[in-house]
Amino acid sequence: MRRKLFWPAAVLLCLFLLAGCKGKPLPDGMEEDAVLSAGREVVELLVAGDCQSVYDRLRPDVRDSTTVEAISQLLTEALDGAGDYREEGNTMVTGITDASEPQGIAVIYCKYSKKNIRFRIAFDPDMELIGFAMAKK
Repeated sequence: MRRKLFWPAAVLLCLFLLAGCKGKPLPDGMEEDAVLSAGREVVELLVAGDCQSVYDRLRPDVRDSTTVEAISQLLTEALDGAGDYREEGNTMVTGITDASEPQGIAVIYCKYSKKNIRFRIAFDPDMELIGFAMAKK
């Protein structure tokens, strides 16, 4: 069981660490509006607790390295103590072009009744979902 959770957590942690810089250009061919719109769709699913749909949207190789249960556990941990969802806050789009895999990342802050949550939703240049991270702010 630990092994099944290790790799998804490791992938998400790497995504989180790599996405730390703000305002980097998107990979060639990616559009800011498309990345933000697709990111909002994933955040809506996460906020609704629809982990199965998030899992289904993952690129096949990423999907093979995680489970719906692992996504659910990450979501539960990230939202623990945040309270009730209120509204979307600030958003931005950034990119990673100097890594082994270029990424477009939608950064969406959501306001909850007790804490705010930052969602980072990453897409490859073909706009396939390759990862996400959530953190209390």
